[in-house]
Amino acid sequence: MNNNSLIESKDDIEEFLMNLMSIDSTTGKEWILGNLIKDFLEDEGFNITIQPLSSDKNRFNILATWAPFIPPGPKILFNTHLDTVPPYIPPTKNEENIFGRGANDAKGQIASQIFAMKKIIKEMPNLAMHLGLLLVVGEEKRHDGMKEANTLGLKPDYLIIGEPIDSKFASLQKGAVSFKLIAKGISAHSGTPEKGENAINKLLDVLEDLRNYEWPNDSDFGNTTLNIGFIEGGQALNALAANASASLMFRVTKSSKELLETVKTIVNERVEIEVLGFIEPVKVTIPPAPYETQPISGISDAAFFEKHDKLKGIYIYGPGSIESAHSENEFISINDLKNSVNVLFDFVKILSSNEQ
Repeated sequence: MNNNSLIESKDDIEEFLMNLMSIDSTTGKEWILGNLIKDFLEDEGFNITIQPLSSDKNRFNILATWAPFIPPGPKILFNTHLDTVPPYIPPTKNEENIFGRGANDAKGQIASQIFAMKKIIKEMPNLAMHLGLLLVVGEEKRHDGMKEANTLGLKPDYLIIGEPIDSKFASLQKGAVSFKLIAKGISAHSGTPEKGENAINKLLDVLEDLRNYEWPNDSDFGNTTLNIGFIEGGQALNALAANASASLMFRVTKSSKELLETVKTIVNERVEIEVLGFIEPVKVTIPPAPYETQPISGISDAAFFEKHDKLKGIYIYGPGSIESAHSENEFISINDLKNSVNVLFDFVKILSSNEQ
């Protein structure tokens, strides 16, 4: 594609998204897409702030504001991410859907938010000076971009994060706790098991207790769920295992801290616990009726925006389904994509009316 393709498709959201998706921006390769979006937004009249990562100057966040950026910046801040998971899958489409990597996670969100902002600026110009868009890198791995963005001094009243949630708003972003259980045994010949201790048996006993525990559930926010992702152990078929391990992840509706304490109580020092990751649930703002909501299990950048719990409102919304995101069949409905622009437009109108 050439350097003008985004500009040339500025009035056609389908083609705009196809052009976004024509660029491989898997995590670590965001800079080509970033430069093209920067040029497009400048052509639209936005003021652009480029923020390179301190850990990798070739990768950068983009902050686009209608007014020149002076901290604390815009009152209404849109946000989503530039990177996608590998492998890169080029875009295709039919009459109903656009397919390919980033269709909904999250280049569809970029297109939706940009076109919503264009509509707001055109039809509600009084709001233009209060609008901003923060596009970050690295969301799909370590959230490097949002962690860096915290140094910009942004303090919006409202943060609207784009993620594929079936064109609904999030009611809760579940937390996550991941850890590794490490069991130690004593190797012995399987014919004389009394002379050893099987690490696999110890590990299985603990896993069974964790699986059978009644973890918190909520009629509004969903269930706390457990996934055992990896199990390893043993050294020979005719020997008691000297070592065994399992890696687990919980998606948490209540408190990640309390869940980890419960895990430690259940384990009761029978095996070692190595914590791999820990994120508390994010209590997002519930939108007014008639907007539909549902809890989400994916980890967005909401948890990594340092001031998320001090805002007047933090919302997560977007077209497309998390069920197809990251898959070989990732797609977004063209109707949902177009409708999302109007949803965001109307929602910002409601937010602005609350301030008057």
